[in-house]
Amino acid sequence: MLAGQMGLHQFEQRLERLVEGVFAKTFRSGVKPVELGRRMTREMDLHRTVGVNGLIAPNHFSVALSPDDNRQFETYAEVLARELSEAVRDHAHEQSYAFVGPVHVELQVDENLGMGEFLVAGEIREAPGGAAAGSLVLDG
Repeated sequence: MLAGQMGLHQFEQRLERLVEGVFAKTFRSGVKPVELGRRMTREMDLHRTVGVNGLIAPNHFSVALSPDDNRQFETYAEVLARELSEAVRDHAHEQSYAFVGPVHVELQVDENLGMGEFLVAGEIREAPGGAAAGSLVLDG
């Protein structure tokens, strides 16, 4: 990424956090799963990279939730993580992105976040043994 693009990207992220933080504090409503999905697909778009055979997107996501928001998802956290993973795979298919490993979503609690606030970080992680996503690895 060029230096000018990097500065613009960082500015956009700070502005996005500021605006979303103001709205979260003003309206005091909990996080909705669709908001998490949107942020994750945006994270993919922002952090994709050009690989040898096309665009490679983040496949490992950490989602930090406030304690209050985490409580609302506790009873279906595994289902939510699977649905978010599916949304990521759908977006990747639509955008012709590839992964270098399986899609994984990890929900975490961040005591510093208030209700309605959340953070999403995505990174590119290869599959164990360096196998490409969807590869078949046989012993021997």
